Amino acid sequence: MRRKEAFRASRGRNGGLVPFLVAGLLLAGCLTPAGRPWGAGVDEASVRAALTGLPPEAAETLLPLSGIFYERITSRRFNSRATFEDPSVRQFFPTVAAYSDYYAALVDALDEAHVRYNRPTRVELLEVSAGPAVEAGLRLRLRFVGPNDLPLRWWSASLERTDEWQWRDGRWWVVPGKV
Repeated sequence: MRRKEAFRASRGRNGGLVPFLVAGLLLAGCLTPAGRPWGAGVDEASVRAALTGLPPEAAETLLPLSGIFYERITSRRFNSRATFEDPSVRQFFPTVAAYSDYYAALVDALDEAHVRYNRPTRVELLEVSAGPAVEAGLRLRLRFVGPNDLPLRWWSASLERTDEWQWRDGRWWVVPGKV
């Protein structure tokens, strides 16, 4: 008999606490930062200004296409042959030589920035600007973020770089800088 009373008493004391714990966990889950959409932090007026003079199709497809490209290279290990030979990344470059130049420059830059395993976990679009001429293309200023590879550094390492995109033959291409 005493066991039943003790069980009922403990159930009554803790029974009111459980809904509050569940509500707290749900609220904490809602408050965690979700991934922001690609280009959310970029000033729309500057993007529109950079896209002036381009065909409407080019203006409409730059941000979605660049978002796809940088999503594909996020969380990929860049000092790996599997990543280098991935056709889903290569398709954004006009030639294999252009892809090789871009890849080599990015691997070197990630290594110098001490991004662990040359694997960025996040790429943020910081700015879109026009080149000196419309034919020169657009410049996307980016921040690559990943775990720090230096000992006793628990904070993230980051790399800011500018990629150039050109509209040619009815589509966007990534144009690498020379190594």
